[in-house]
Amino acid sequence: MKLIKQLDTGIYQVLHKFRKLTKKQQRIVYGLLILFVFFLINFINAQFVDNAKWLEGNWSSQSNRYTIKTKNGECQYWNIKQNDFFLMKDAQIAVNSSKGNIVLTKSGSNTEYHLIKIDKNHLGLQIFNNQKKIKELKLKRAK
Repeated sequence: MKLIKQLDTGIYQVLHKFRKLTKKQQRIVYGLLILFVFFLINFINAQFVDNAKWLEGNWSSQSNRYTIKTKNGECQYWNIKQNDFFLMKDAQIAVNSSKGNIVLTKSGSNTEYHLIKIDKNHLGLQIFNNQKKIKELKLKRAK
């Protein structure tokens, strides 16, 4: 209750001081406030962008080359190829964590591709079938 009273008093004081400003000063404050809100929104969007975008591209292991591409750049549907052979078409993200752990699967399929971001140029690929791990690879981004 005391906190609410202090907040109410503080807001009242700020508004009272704002009303004493000239029209030109008020416009400057409004402009700064609009800029602040604009930069705040951009900052928040940058923090919460679809973090699956890092996944797109060519990745290689010792003997295979994997291509993971999104359709239309929207990160909604993904195609996974191994040496130009489709492993899965139109896969969707089932899990997308903020730590770079992504699970791609297709409705009705028992296969899941778990992609774990190690760093900018490396990822771990785990392939599960019927919830059993059948393959685990470490991939490097191919140029």
